[in-house]
Amino acid sequence: MNAVRRFFEPHAVERSFPREGEALLSDFLSDRQPTAKSYESLFRYFIEGFMTYRSELGALAYYPGMPSKSGKLLDALEGFSRVAPFIGAWVKSGRPSRVHLTGGRIVDLIEIFRSGLVSGTDPASPEYWGKIGHLDGRIVEASDIALSLWFFYEIVWEKLPIAEKQQVVDWLKQVFDKRVHDNNWHLFVAFVGLMLEKLGRGTGRSLILKHYERFKEFYRGEGWFSDGPGNVFDFYNAWGMHYQLYWFLEVEPEWDTGFIKEAQGQFLASYKYVLGPQGVPIFGRSICCRMAVPAPLVFGHCLHPDRITAGEARRALDSIWQFFIRHGALRDGNVTQGYFGSDPRILDNYSGPASCLWSLRSLIVAFYLPEDSAFWNTKVEALPVEKEDYEIIVKTAGWKIRGKRKGKVIEIENVNSADVPKRALKEYGIFRKMLGFILGRPLRPPNRDAKYRQRIYSSGQPFCGCLQDDKQEGS
Repeated sequence: MNAVRRFFEPHAVERSFPREGEALLSDFLSDRQPTAKSYESLFRYFIEGFMTYRSELGALAYYPGMPSKSGKLLDALEGFSRVAPFIGAWVKSGRPSRVHLTGGRIVDLIEIFRSGLVSGTDPASPEYWGKIGHLDGRIVEASDIALSLWFFYEIVWEKLPIAEKQQVVDWLKQVFDKRVHDNNWHLFVAFVGLMLEKLGRGTGRSLILKHYERFKEFYRGEGWFSDGPGNVFDFYNAWGMHYQLYWFLEVEPEWDTGFIKEAQGQFLASYKYVLGPQGVPIFGRSICCRMAVPAPLVFGHCLHPDRITAGEARRALDSIWQFFIRHGALRDGNVTQGYFGSDPRILDNYSGPASCLWSLRSLIVAFYLPEDSAFWNTKVEALPVEKEDYEIIVKTAGWKIRGKRKGKVIEIENVNSADVPKRALKEYGIFRKMLGFILGRPLRPPNRDAKYRQRIYSSGQPFCGCLQDDKQEGS
């Protein structure tokens, strides 16, 4: 019964997001094109949310929402680790580290990161992030902590006392002897190892290369990776794989440069046709990370301006965030746990209240670009679906991508998939809820057929039926 009690006990922090904070989204709810100032307000919205749910010492954030199977500590760690690179990119680009919030409050982003990092990695702290085990979600979060350290290298890491540096290193190093899921998780370990090298605390490249080379075995061509062995393709290519590879190059520009740049260039050739002003034909896992889909286009315009311009990349970011915000995908300072509102039918059991903050990954790469960059000052250009009809074939993934200029709708035909009837989603019924209560973990339906095996996925008619019932809430 202890597991049940731990699972269902109230969050340690019970606070309400300030109503005036919702006004920070006003530009994205209008018909106007978002400006750089609009994104500054969006940044403040998420910082307002983080500060609302932040723990006393700052290493955790107890966002409200449906829990993951991993327990409240890991859920609260994600509340910090998934926001840390968001504020890190903002500060690294030269933007102000002191941010004004509602009620006249001013927060220091540098101190927010420093205090959370030190408290979370201290085994004697009541907010210690815990030991890292095999197949542990902390391995995922360690990668985001490592990236944040790179952003804050000069202004936080170099100023830490020796003892605090050592505790950070000790916590991160735990990933090295742990089993990982045989997919993009290999990149998490490799990136932590690379970052520790940059901190002067590396243990040799053999383990880094072992994980990195295993990940490369999932490359299938045309810029696309399978999600592990076999041939499973979804949007993890955008927000999980190419996003992570981009930071490898930023941290160490000579890291497998030829392969990464070639793969990302080929990926952009087809991927730019997948999203438009009416969202994306979403499917696969971690659907709630949907606002991260423009990330490869945002950093791609820097590496491959011949494949996508700054104006197209900016239009992609604007379109996705404006579309989803208008449909209620942000609420109470957080990203909702579904496609529009929260939806337990499509929320993976490994996802908790803060997991969907991976949606910030498209904003992380955008805020990493300085305020005077072409991206923030360019003339916005139309996306392919706004200009013409098209059909793009991605043989590697078995996809036919169709764009329909009328209605700005995009479809993906999953050529190698069986035709599972639409709306084949199983509900999160009372039996699953009760059994989950007894076991002390969520048992939301996996709905794999609906997420992967339907023949057609459309931005105009999401498989979850969300355009019809986007008010649905989970519990």
